[in-house]
Amino acid sequence: MMSNLLWEPSVTYKQESSLYQFKQFVAQKRHLKLEAYSELWDWSVSQKEEFWEDIVVFFDVQFHHPYQQVFESSSQGFIGSKWFIDGTLNYSEHIFRKATTQRPALLFKEENKPLQAVSWETLERMVRSLQQYLLGQGIVSGDRVVAVLRNSPASIALFLAVNSIGAIWSCCSPDFGQASVLERFAQVTPKLLFADAQYSYNGKLFNIKDAMTALGSSLETLVQDVVFVEGEVWKGILSQDTGQPLTFKAVPFDHPIWVLYSSGTTGKPKAITHSCGGILVEHFKALGLHQNVQEGERFIWYATTGWMMWNYALSSLLLGATLCIYEGALVYPEKLSFWDFIEEYKIDHVGAGAAYYIASQHAELTQPRFQPKTIGSTGSPLPPQTFSWLQKQFPLTQIISLSGGTDVCSAFLSGNPMLPVYAGEIQCLTLGSKIEAYNENGESVVNEVGELVITMPMPSMPIYFWNDNGNVQYHTSYFEKYPGVWCHGDWIKFTEHQGIIVYGRSDATLNRGGVRIGTAEIYNVLNTFPEIADSLIICLDHDDGTSTMPLYVKMEQGMLLTENLKSAIKLQLRKSYSPRHVPDEILEVPAIPYTLSGKKLEIPVKKIMMGTPVEKAISLDVLKDSKSLDFWINTLNNKV
Repeated sequence: MMSNLLWEPSVTYKQESSLYQFKQFVAQKRHLKLEAYSELWDWSVSQKEEFWEDIVVFFDVQFHHPYQQVFESSSQGFIGSKWFIDGTLNYSEHIFRKATTQRPALLFKEENKPLQAVSWETLERMVRSLQQYLLGQGIVSGDRVVAVLRNSPASIALFLAVNSIGAIWSCCSPDFGQASVLERFAQVTPKLLFADAQYSYNGKLFNIKDAMTALGSSLETLVQDVVFVEGEVWKGILSQDTGQPLTFKAVPFDHPIWVLYSSGTTGKPKAITHSCGGILVEHFKALGLHQNVQEGERFIWYATTGWMMWNYALSSLLLGATLCIYEGALVYPEKLSFWDFIEEYKIDHVGAGAAYYIASQHAELTQPRFQPKTIGSTGSPLPPQTFSWLQKQFPLTQIISLSGGTDVCSAFLSGNPMLPVYAGEIQCLTLGSKIEAYNENGESVVNEVGELVITMPMPSMPIYFWNDNGNVQYHTSYFEKYPGVWCHGDWIKFTEHQGIIVYGRSDATLNRGGVRIGTAEIYNVLNTFPEIADSLIICLDHDDGTSTMPLYVKMEQGMLLTENLKSAIKLQLRKSYSPRHVPDEILEVPAIPYTLSGKKLEIPVKKIMMGTPVEKAISLDVLKDSKSLDFWINTLNNKV
């Protein structure tokens, strides 16, 4: 089935893009004839050292100590590979290279509050004061500083200060429950904790001060009590000005920049650690070339601080853009409040989760006057009908669907200002991303659904997982299915346009509103209810782009699944983790299916509920209880 052509770039749009300019730069420097994007991509993966060095030169990445070698392979394959060896740099320093009086650094809009424009001078003053505080607390390069913060100028300034001295950042958003935050932060043994005492969402005020105080007490490595943003200590920090200039510590290219976390599907969330240099060059490439962010433009990606898209959006400052922040519910106080914000402040690059665009479509958005340069979507596949609806609303705008992950803190499937946009398709593989679709036999396939695999290292891949001795978790997470090849866990298909269709996760991770949720987190809460003997949760994706998350529970003998119990389960999930962890429905089942080896069968249940024949979803021979799938089989049969 052919996808509908929605948009084509004009000659001017192509030639004014940074990607076109990079192509010309490479062709001249390397004495190459590069016409089509596919030729540039082929060169970028066949000559990876030349490619990444040209990214460094094109974006004028500044090294304090020059690198001696672009790449050095590892005996472990991807794991342990080295990039820009002996080179030292600083990420925050590159942010402040773009400081100017010509435009604000940040535009901040919070629910029911007026817009706040933050100048570069103000941002630098905040970062300088925070840097002096961190140094005064004895924080040095390599120390971990953690935070539970909403998306605000304070969180931006704090990260930049932490990074400026070579310390390592890690952050969760305030809607995470205390238990969820603790199991993440405890892994990295932080020295300082910053937190919001409260936050607003959808017009409601949530007070988390007591929870954050208790979190601070549980983190035994802290050298100071929790610092509450907008509290007296915070105000005192920002009012201090020692007159010392803002300085930047040069760190090795592979020095950790931050620790992000996996969803926690199989236990504790994995503490994914990225490098300063790897993130710097990757984000220059991803935002500068593929999203075509240019100096003087305005960029927003609606995200919480616990989602990697917060980190990604931050890097728009590297390109000289003004970073715009919209904090709170997208639909408050009105269903179209976010679109009104885009319209009023003429934001060039707009980004959000696919679920929001689907909801906007249902809300019958009327065509605004302002046409953004790009509209980006990620978190889950953007349905073809939503692609088409967006293009109708914004006929001059390039629709960019992205796919990547926390694993690389970027997108390796993304937009391209030199190529057309087809409904339901991501435009291209990004430069330097050697990606293929593998079938069950590990063979590369085209125009057939397969596993997304990466067959060549990239600088922004994790340097390691924190506390992962011998890189055991790292290897297990990506390299067990296809030895020596990164298996990402997404189903994809390459089309006749050389575009890519993403069909969702191929593993058991739940995808809720664009945010991955680990099933282990759900089960941890369910295990606290004595009435529940066992449980299973899945997320079902529908053709219209929506999804539902049913929770199945097996009751203890003699216990009833009452409405009061359902309410108590939902309340505890929301309290312990986040609203996204609350299922759409809770259903009683007679048994939970397991393999003979004791593995819970979320994936086969999901496949069955999505219409896959039972014999193709699971071999009944591996079931511990041969009748344990009957509930789902009968449910499906009753629908037919």
